[in-house]
Amino acid sequence: MTTVDATWTHPRLRAGVVLGPGQWRGEKLVHHVKDSETGWFYRVGPREHFLLSRMDGTRTVDDIGTEYATTYQRRLGPENWQQLFGMLHRRQLLDGATDPEAIARLTASAAEGAAKARRGPLSARLRLFDPDRLFTRLLPRLGPLFSWWFVVPALLAVLAVTGYVALHLSDLTDRVGGGHRPLAAIVAAVVITWVIVFLHECAHGLTCRHFGGRVTEIGVMWRFPLLAPYCKVDDIVLFTPRRRVATAFAGVFVSMLALVPFAAIRVWAEPGALRDLAGTMLLFGTATAALNLVPFLRLDGYHMLSHALNLADLRSDSYRFWGRLLRGGPRAVVAYRRRERLVYAGYGLASAVFAVTVLTLLVRLWYASLAGWVGAGWAVAVLVAEAVLLLALAGHLARRRRAADGGAPGGGGEAAPTPGAERDIGATAEG
Repeated sequence: MTTVDATWTHPRLRAGVVLGPGQWRGEKLVHHVKDSETGWFYRVGPREHFLLSRMDGTRTVDDIGTEYATTYQRRLGPENWQQLFGMLHRRQLLDGATDPEAIARLTASAAEGAAKARRGPLSARLRLFDPDRLFTRLLPRLGPLFSWWFVVPALLAVLAVTGYVALHLSDLTDRVGGGHRPLAAIVAAVVITWVIVFLHECAHGLTCRHFGGRVTEIGVMWRFPLLAPYCKVDDIVLFTPRRRVATAFAGVFVSMLALVPFAAIRVWAEPGALRDLAGTMLLFGTATAALNLVPFLRLDGYHMLSHALNLADLRSDSYRFWGRLLRGGPRAVVAYRRRERLVYAGYGLASAVFAVTVLTLLVRLWYASLAGWVGAGWAVAVLVAEAVLLLALAGHLARRRRAADGGAPGGGGEAAPTPGAERDIGATAEG
């Protein structure tokens, strides 16, 4: 052992360092490591996770090395320990071996990475406040809402509302689509919708806090062409798959639960403005919840599926899988487990079918509208011009994403985020 290593004979990670369970990212199993003080999230392999999880101050380096050799049939040499401790020192993750200036630099770089994720012409975020203290105060009062005594009846109520909307879909559509709506009714519907969306995001945050995570911000997100609230729950990557699914589902669950009073009004109220408003909220609220659950859009349903399969990024990894498969054939994907090969292949094909179907319907609808306004020839010209612009934009965004993948900080997210500042820790113990 070197003199540097000898100063950590009983290594201990800092109290704010949290290790997460494994998730599959392509053909590799990765673990997230959170540094609560600086705000950084790091990704490590299973062997690094094995070593870090045993740095609790009760084991010596030799003890950890013996456990590692027993598990992986490989003994770490001095150069491996030197590399590991050097990495931990650079990230300021070891207790008793921190530099205040280095921690300040790491904190600043994490904040800078999160700020970069908020800017962009098609996607931007405006942070409003840190809700963690508010959620911490609310949780003791809301604790019963997380018990099965509440969840099961609430789920039954949500299913009842869904069934009611399905049975009365034709009537609801006719009522909403026909007739003039007074301005007061339109304003009321918009305000109520925003309140429900806000509760949707708070449900993600409260569930994350209930499972021990920290909720760092609530704000307003611009994702072309929509403007909506968001809640950052980066700590979801530290949860078990079941808790990640529950956190992702909480938003849709609360959104549908908020429609129960409107279903009661629609059933029992006399015909009039209030009953029409209830029907509008039921129709659009249920449609929005259904859209949220579509697993091919990066919304709650997608994240629920990804978490249920214990995959870090189902869509991106599916695209990467298909890229390797098309370029190199079956030999290029032999490193993937059989389950991941089936999942990525199936999801990639289903995503392509979904995208082509939606795009075809949108193009037909837009062509029919344009042809009625400017004629068939100009309609084709406009569609071709739009296609060229979209392809150029897609190429530009793809280049930016590839460039960003080579850098350090990543982007933020809501129900199933990539943390605002995330970096891979280089392999130090791989065989």
